[in-house]
Amino acid sequence: MWSGIALAADALTDARSAFDQRKYEEALRILSAHLDKAGGDVNALELRVRTYLKLGQADKAVSDYLRWSTQQGRDDHSLLRELCLKVIAGAIGDMREQMRGAAVTALKEMGGAETVPVFEVALADQSGLVRALAVEGLAREGRAAGFKALHKALHDPAAIVRAAVLRAFGESGERRLIPEIEPFLQDEQPRVKAAAAAALTALGRGEHMKDVLLALKHPKPDERAAVLRILGHLKDDLAGPAILSALTDPDAAVRATAAGVLAERKAPGSASAITPLLKDPVPLVRGVASTSLVKLDGAKAASLIEPLLMETVPTVRAEVAASLLPFRPAVAEPVLRESLRAQDSAVRAAVSRALAQTGHATALPYLLELVKDETPRPRIAAVRGLGHIKDDNTLGVMKPLLADPDVAVRVTAAGAIGHLLDLL
Repeated sequence: MWSGIALAADALTDARSAFDQRKYEEALRILSAHLDKAGGDVNALELRVRTYLKLGQADKAVSDYLRWSTQQGRDDHSLLRELCLKVIAGAIGDMREQMRGAAVTALKEMGGAETVPVFEVALADQSGLVRALAVEGLAREGRAAGFKALHKALHDPAAIVRAAVLRAFGESGERRLIPEIEPFLQDEQPRVKAAAAAALTALGRGEHMKDVLLALKHPKPDERAAVLRILGHLKDDLAGPAILSALTDPDAAVRATAAGVLAERKAPGSASAITPLLKDPVPLVRGVASTSLVKLDGAKAASLIEPLLMETVPTVRAEVAASLLPFRPAVAEPVLRESLRAQDSAVRAAVSRALAQTGHATALPYLLELVKDETPRPRIAAVRGLGHIKDDNTLGVMKPLLADPDVAVRVTAAGAIGHLLDLL
């Protein structure tokens, strides 16, 4: 018996020595042979998790970590966060743009200085959308003004990327960036010109606000919507009235965007201006209007949106019920249960997203049910929502999703866990 213990100790010592010398393949060989004989050695299992991470084998690291944490009955938050980062980083090279976008979105959700090198990799992605998400992530980490790669991205061929960099520069507060921003007032793309004008306005050049407002008259609805999102981040007094005027735009997507932006700004008078949209002819607008009113007025909005529980459009009913849940659970719960049983996964995804947006503890039981959904979209929204609800039990539910067969679910779970760890 004692000789067996001594041999086990020697194996672990040898493995640690190899690990410390960065001989990870050798450490893995020793650890795997040892664990084949002594599968319950938690010290060896933990070291193999770290070894797999060094070798970039996140899937195997996840399997070992789940086994280790179960045996220990606890989590190592630092190790789990590193594991989540590796899960996300592994998807940055996925062949599918949608999965790479999900990975960078999860990275933004996770946050933290250690995410910066992964964002740098994503800045070189072949997709403009992925590059723009990477810009937003770097800006959120306070890396706008002094990060050389962002200055280079200012000349990116994709308008969405240039606009994202300009917004980051405007929000940086660095007036020394003004000469670098000014040339983009002549950019060929309307949303880039608007972003440049907004950035200059944010940096104290208020005379350029008129250029942002002029862009709201662009004939293309997607350009007007893009300008509204730009205006949403400006503190200028003229931004509010301009966004309010877009609530009557002839395009439904623009009206919905305006309502969402106003809810985020929480400006006085926004709720009364949005209320008429509860009777908008387009379901998308009615749904956004209801969730926006709750964001603005909380329980005061309940009586206004409750009639929409009788909607004929299932997604709108689901969104309204999710918004009402914290305030009127008795009327919301039957509709939510109906939505969770809907055959159409789009309805289940809609209720999952709406519940996630509430960030309220009353949503927890429903989100825990939705993470078990048979299709990825409801699971993704539910996991993202769980990452914003401070509850010790949710970590145990989300950890197995790091091994989900769907890449987007895995990375979303990794980002949500990373965010949740900051709350616990």
